[in-house]
Amino acid sequence: MAEFFNTGLTQQQFLDQYWQKKPLIIRQAFPDFESPISPDELASLAYESEIESRLIVEQGRESAWQVSHGPFVDADFEHLPESHWTLLVQDVDKHIAETQSILTPFRFIPNWRRDDLMISYAALHGSVGPHTDSYDVFLLQGLGTRKWQVTDHEIHAPSLIQDIDLQVLSEFNHAHEWLLEPGDMLYLPPHFGHHGVAMEACMTLSIGFRAPTQAEAMDAVLNTLLERGLTQKHYQDANLKMVEHDHELNQQDLDNLKTLLHQTIDDAEPILLESLGRLVTETKPSLVDITHEYVTEPTSKKLIEQQFEQGQLLQKSTYHRFVWLEKESGGEIFVAGESYHLKQCSRQQLILLTENTTLNRADWLNLLPEPEVVETLCLLIEEGAWQWQTLDNML
Repeated sequence: MAEFFNTGLTQQQFLDQYWQKKPLIIRQAFPDFESPISPDELASLAYESEIESRLIVEQGRESAWQVSHGPFVDADFEHLPESHWTLLVQDVDKHIAETQSILTPFRFIPNWRRDDLMISYAALHGSVGPHTDSYDVFLLQGLGTRKWQVTDHEIHAPSLIQDIDLQVLSEFNHAHEWLLEPGDMLYLPPHFGHHGVAMEACMTLSIGFRAPTQAEAMDAVLNTLLERGLTQKHYQDANLKMVEHDHELNQQDLDNLKTLLHQTIDDAEPILLESLGRLVTETKPSLVDITHEYVTEPTSKKLIEQQFEQGQLLQKSTYHRFVWLEKESGGEIFVAGESYHLKQCSRQQLILLTENTTLNRADWLNLLPEPEVVETLCLLIEEGAWQWQTLDNML
């Protein structure tokens, strides 16, 4: 089995012993690491209106912990203090192709769990304060050094500093302290308190893994049930007993309600994975406008064939999320919150449409025998999920 970086653990042992359980420090997870993006290049991303970015100043002129959101202009950086500030840019993996290789070692974790690669630049003593996150995160040091202080337990009801735009813990008692140098990485499960402080100008790459909340999961299932007309059963009380007070709700009423809801979930079992597929591939609101830029005119089997004959390749959009589901007959793929049913397709075809980063003419010939698969690829090209590129642009 593959080793989990240089820890002496296999990937499965890491999942069994640490994933969502306890922190892990990994020295030189990426030996001789050099950040694929410079501080100036990171700052240039924060000038773009379509890219989500934040500036956090711990000791602002007006108050502590000032937060401002991009896009920024030169003056925003010119007026910054010499220390105690941080620039954070979200979804760098989607905007800068050169950063995507950093995510490759994490492919043993389901892709749909991955949120983004966020990169931060911090001046001396820069920090976002002690806080908790609701997701798993790997913190890779890319430049300079950063001191991390971490609790030895989860914090589910934190006490926060009031009247600021950040969720900074008002009380923080750490159990661990590590100094990370370039190439070192820290894994943190959800809800563990942590505080990172730049010991010099530094960059940190955060690989975050999201998970749906109960509310999000229930909403997704309910929407699918409504679409399928599977929400018509009424509350039943064949076990009704005579009551003394006819306005009172009692334990039997509660039990009947729970039975109705359990039946709803049982009825939904065939479509639960479909609901999950739609949910976990939904495009982040901050990226929706970008995906709209890649929508194209209708295409066809003939046009696709012509493009491949001209030496072009299809490249999967970094702004779209993909998952697939194999069924007894055919399968289903989910892209950007939409589902595509394929009654006639192979496992290999499902993988080609969703997992490959590029499709060449040989891949096309593997998809070609199934008209339904070809039709789906046409739709995905029209939606911008697959985009034409020349080989020169790919190099």
